[in-house]
Amino acid sequence: MHNIDEQLVLMEKYRITSDELLFLTVLLLLQDGEGDYTFISQYLSLPTDCRNGIRESLISLQNKEIITKAYKVPNVGEKFVPEDVTINKNFVKNFYRCSFDMGKELFEIYPMFGIINGEPVGIRSISKKFDSLEDFYRYYGKTISWKPEKHEYIMELVEWAKEKNLLVTTLANFVIDHKWEELEALRSGEIANIDFNAVKQL
Repeated sequence: MHNIDEQLVLMEKYRITSDELLFLTVLLLLQDGEGDYTFISQYLSLPTDCRNGIRESLISLQNKEIITKAYKVPNVGEKFVPEDVTINKNFVKNFYRCSFDMGKELFEIYPMFGIINGEPVGIRSISKKFDSLEDFYRYYGKTISWKPEKHEYIMELVEWAKEKNLLVTTLANFVIDHKWEELEALRSGEIANIDFNAVKQL
């Protein structure tokens, strides 16, 4: 989710270790990923000499006020439920702020207007679906699992679609509905056997 510079900034700012940052990352991916246990399961399956003990990490992060005092760290032998861990809202905000860049890049490259029925219509719109730009940036990052290669591919498709005047949906719907998949099908000629690389601009 973060490059090396961003990881180092978070570690320095909150005085956390690299393992604690990784632990927080997989917790947030689970809590924001609608119950996807993929990463937390992989983390927990690591040999204990590759990571800190869960209880040890929880206590350390609670002492650093990253995990809230309201959370009850399970005693030895008690079940650990990752979804129950409550993380300081300011940390969460700063954590995701480092991941907003991809959403911001998409917002900036997306056209302000699309031509619909011969008339220009504003399509760089997110306000009907999201409370703020930051909310949109976070949703986009979550949607693509914060994968830089996925983001770059989407950016490439958007640039191609702009050249062909194919973008006629709002930015919010573009992300929510994964419209880049349609662009991919159009560009590859999968739809109606048409090679849209040959389409001229209107």
